[in-house]
Amino acid sequence: MTYIREIDGKWYAFAADPDNGQVYSIGKDNPDQGRWFGRLTDSGIKYVASPCPSRKAAYMRAMRNGSYGGVL
Repeated sequence: MTYIREIDGKWYAFAADPDNGQVYSIGKDNPDQGRWFGRLTDSGIKYVASPCPSRKAAYMRAMRNGSYGGVL
């Protein structure tokens, strides 16, 4: 599932598995077809995802890259 979150006034789109506490990169944040992953914390999200210019842009990125789960 993909989610969005506001951190320090910037919106981020990412994939997450809340059951195991992990976040994953999506879309253009996947380097060379690889995938970054981190812990389900603000710093983990900032590690795997680049900020979007707006909430709507984060929402659209999340929608394009998986099943949208909402604001996490």
